[in-house]
Formats: sequence, structure tokens, C-alpha cells
Amino acid sequence: MPLNRKNLLATRNGRFTAFSLLYISEGIPYGFTSVAMVAFMRQQGVSLELIGAFMAALFLPWAFKWAWAPLIDLIKLHRLGGRRAWIIFCTTMMIATLVVTALVDFKTHFSLLMAMIVLNNLFCATQDVAIDSLAVSTLKENERGRGNGFMFAGQYIGIALGGGAAVFVYGLFGFEVALAYISGLLLLNLLFVLLFVYDPEANPLAERQTDVLKNLVASMTAFVVEVYQSFWKSGTGPMVGVLFALLPVGAMALAFATLGTLQVDYGLTENRIAELRVYNTIAAALGCVVGGLMGDRFGAKRTVALAYGLTAVPTALLGMQITQLGLQAVPMDTFYGLIIAHGVFYGMAYGVRNAIFMGMTNPAVAATQFTAFMGMSNLAISIGNYWQGVVAERFDYATVLYFDAAIAVLVILVIPFLRKREAPVVPPTVEPVPAKS
Repeated sequence: MPLNRKNLLATRNGRFTAFSLLYISEGIPYGFTSVAMVAFMRQQGVSLELIGAFMAALFLPWAFKWAWAPLIDLIKLHRLGGRRAWIIFCTTMMIATLVVTALVDFKTHFSLLMAMIVLNNLFCATQDVAIDSLAVSTLKENERGRGNGFMFAGQYIGIALGGGAAVFVYGLFGFEVALAYISGLLLLNLLFVLLFVYDPEANPLAERQTDVLKNLVASMTAFVVEVYQSFWKSGTGPMVGVLFALLPVGAMALAFATLGTLQVDYGLTENRIAELRVYNTIAAALGCVVGGLMGDRFGAKRTVALAYGLTAVPTALLGMQITQLGLQAVPMDTFYGLIIAHGVFYGMAYGVRNAIFMGMTNPAVAATQFTAFMGMSNLAISIGNYWQGVVAERFDYATVLYFDAAIAVLVILVIPFLRKREAPVVPPTVEPVPAKS
């Protein structure tokens, strides 16, 4: 680490601060593409089914990021700064792809827009892999509940900045200024990483590896064995964790694409959409912190079960309001209140559930195994966005909300069977491969 530079990862509060800010950088582009873009497209008359497909495509890189996660476990880039180098590269490419996205007319080139959004999220997902690997290896066991709470609170703040705030900027100054605003936020986060985040595994004096490809191939067999043992030979915890990761994070309709289209079809203006999104995201961020604190005090499983059940309540209540009154006749206070209440409960669920996955993860293959859990979770979100768009288009929003609430309650039945990882009998065999600098 350079002299006279503070490494926030060296202290507990520093770790909480660093990972919160790193997750803000993840939330910014996600908020823009999943919140602002959804609102823009719906205002332009894009169908619910097509928006659902857009959101499903958005989550594909997140669902399958496990496929390239082994590169971050095996190629540590010690001489270039370790996982910090991956984060810097990916943040830079996120900015570049957002700038290109600004040049696409999605009315006439929708498939090109989807391709650019997927590429942007490819870099964002890869950045997430590196950040999660860093978190798994640096957060202490008694810090994981709070750590995950602060991390996902940061992500929600990023979503508010990239989503609701971007809608507000767009309404005042136009799309190009909104893109410049998003890029500026990412540049600030990039500067933060350059100045205050250093991977403890980085070593600028490490020996150069002259045959990286040969050593990488040689390490893959041992790596695959380690990953296999981490999932299937480490007790029942990781195996049940796979199933749990593939199931919805409570009731999700009021957290993703359905919420975006609901706001437009309800009749909210751009400023109202921005306002509600900011309120909802702040509520979710607070929920993450509360969930993390409760997880450390009362146990992650109990907290997750409670939060999952609570997400179903405002979801079902809004469905009932729509059935009885019609969407546009729902009182605005009720509409706002139920969505914000869901944000708090969903934040509680999302913030602490990943502490469960951290307890199942083998640090030797942290990027790959934890990323696999997260990828499965994002696949569940992708599937949820797709079916919700189809059902909303063919039936109505109330039907979507009823199904969503019922599924959330059923998922709770899996939680008692979740367990921490047990150390396998065979010792770790993975040897990270330093990259050629």
C-alpha cells in the first residue's frame, strides 16, 4: 500500500464505510437502468411485457456472473493492486458503456439498447464479484450482519441516486444531462477507490508470473475440486443454500419492474416518480441497516423469515386496494405508504440474507461460491420480472401482487433448514495465480 494513504479496510468502521461506498457505486448504474429507464420507456408507450423482457435481460449478467468469477479467484493481479484493480477497471467500463447508451434511440433500436444495458451490467456484475470477494475475506464473522446491512444500504442509496434522482434531473435538464450526472457520480466513486481502498492480498513486489495461461490451466482442476467440495461436501448448509438462493427474496413485485410501471400507470408525474423512488429507496436502505443489526443480535435466519413475511403484507394490501377501487382510484397516501413500507421490509430481507450465504462460503473460492449464490438470486429476480410482466399484461396488477405475496410466504418454509458451511475433510487445494504485469 502506498505510504501515507489510509486503507479503510484496516479497521472495522473503515470496512463498513468502504463497502457501503463500494456498493453505492454498484447501485448507481443499476438504479439508472432499472428505475429511470423503465419509467422513460413506459412513458413512451413501451408495453409491460417488453419492459419485463428488458428487466430480465438486465439481470442476466448478474444471474450468470459465476461463469467468469473464477478468474477473479485465480488471477489476483497482486502487482497491479489485487481485486482493487478489477474494481477500477470495471468502474471505468461502466462509465464508458453508459456514455454509449446515451447515444442509442431505444424507440428504433430497442435490441441495441438491450445489448448495451447487458454489457453495462456485465461490468457492474464483475465489479460486484471483486467487491464481494474482498468482503468475504476481510469482514470478520461478527461483522457480517452489520456489514451486509451497510453494504446493501449503500446499494439502495446508489439506486436512489441513479434512479429517482436521475428521473428528477432528466425532467429538469434532459436525458444527456442525466447521463452526465450518473457518470460524474461513478467518477467520484472511482476516485474514492483509488485513494482509500487497498486489497490486503496485493503485493507490488510479488514475483512476475511468466506463464500465466499455463499456470491458470493447471490450477483450474484443483479449483473445480475446491468449488465442488465447498458446495456439496461442506454439510447440508450450502446445498440447501442453492435452493434458497433460487427462490424469491420475499415479495419482490414492489421492488423491481412492476413498481416502475405501476407508478406510470397510476398517473404519477416524473417528479412524483422521482420523489416516491427516493423515499422508497431511503426506506429500503434503513431497512438494510435495521436488518443487519437484528441479524447480528437475534440471528440471521429469524430476521430473514420475519422480513420475508412482512414483505407480503403491503404487497397483498395493495392488491386488495386495486381489486376494490381500481389502480388510479387508490388514495395517494395509501399508494405511497404501502410502497414505502414494502421498501423497509424488503431492505431488511435483502440486507441480512446475504450474511447467511457468507457463512456458507469457503474463503478459498470466495468470489466463485458467493457469486454463485448471488447469481442464483439474481436469476430468481430475472424470472420474477419476466413472469410479472407477462401476468400484468394478460391479467392485471392485482393478480401479480397476490401471487407474489403467496410465493413469499411459501419460501419461509425453507429457512429453518439453512446451515453454516462445515469444513471439508480434504484441505484447500487452490493456489491463486498472479497475473503478468
